[in-house]
Amino acid sequence: MEENKQQITRIEESEPADTSGLWIVPYADFMTVLMIFFLLMFAFAYTAKTKQQFEKIVSSIQQEMGGEVKKDLIEKMIEQEKTDQIKSKVDDIISKSNLKDYITVNTNAEQIKIVFSNPVLFDIGKSDLKPGSLPILHEVAQILKETPNEIVIEGHTDNTPILGGKIKSNWELSVARAMEVIRYFIDKEQLDSKRFAAAGYGEFRPVFSNDTEENKAQNRRIEINILRGGKGAADNEQAE
Repeated sequence: MEENKQQITRIEESEPADTSGLWIVPYADFMTVLMIFFLLMFAFAYTAKTKQQFEKIVSSIQQEMGGEVKKDLIEKMIEQEKTDQIKSKVDDIISKSNLKDYITVNTNAEQIKIVFSNPVLFDIGKSDLKPGSLPILHEVAQILKETPNEIVIEGHTDNTPILGGKIKSNWELSVARAMEVIRYFIDKEQLDSKRFAAAGYGEFRPVFSNDTEENKAQNRRIEINILRGGKGAADNEQAE
């Protein structure tokens, strides 16, 4: 018996198109719009002279956009921009003064730190500012006038004992030096005294071991700490 041959017609289905990468286009558009939005927000916020002006701008944009704007993110962007500007200006002062071996500036999340090591500001064992240090302190004061932030002046010494004189210990010497810098900024540069605090650590926070004269010179230092954000900026804001 002949076998019945059945013709099987196969309809081959075409493979579905790969759409896995299509999300990239709307995502890229969204990120572009978001970037432009935050750049505009930053530009508006940067031109605001007070926090109240900034909040008015943000409130207006919120009403127009129908959403909530992350003010803290914009404020962080503004703070970082100000930090970069301050650091750039201090670096410029250092380069012009030929004191790059004695002055450093660095930043972190809490503060901008300007460090003057020996012998820029004081002679060994003395608490009177050297006359030659006043021009560079004047330049630093111009930067401090551009920001309302609080400032902490720290004094540090090496471990060489104090022998004789009115100052009895390295601790007292470090405090006296910090206060001398503050007096200069307040009395000579007319900076607001409420912005300043003094701290003296004596020999107890060295950056290097006191085993060589070079290391001791680095430990004898004054640190000008410009606090980032916080109470200092808020207290100096005034409404229009």
